[in-house]
Amino acid sequence: MQNYLIIIEKAENNYSAYSPDVDGCVATGKTVEEVRRNFLEALEFHLEGLREDGIEIPNPKSDFSFTSEECSGVLNVRTKKTTHLKLIKLAEKEHVSVSHLVNDAIIKQYG
Repeated sequence: MQNYLIIIEKAENNYSAYSPDVDGCVATGKTVEEVRRNFLEALEFHLEGLREDGIEIPNPKSDFSFTSEECSGVLNVRTKKTTHLKLIKLAEKEHVSVSHLVNDAIIKQYG
């Protein structure tokens, strides 16, 4: 599956999610994690339906940027389990945390 921008919004009693690149695909959930999980399931189902109907799958076009200088410094990254295991083993070998290892790699690559 391609990488689509997912917009998650806080509602009064839950969260909602959609992608500006995939019309008609939405999800809700009680937590951010739940709405993200629900949206990814909905997206997979939605794209499968488009394929079955012979409708072209939309390409991701959206990008994002922050309007605030206040960043939390927290970055959550999802990887394959095998990649995560490799990172754990490499971090152990280097005697650092996985977060430290990934942070150093990002700095070396992008400054």
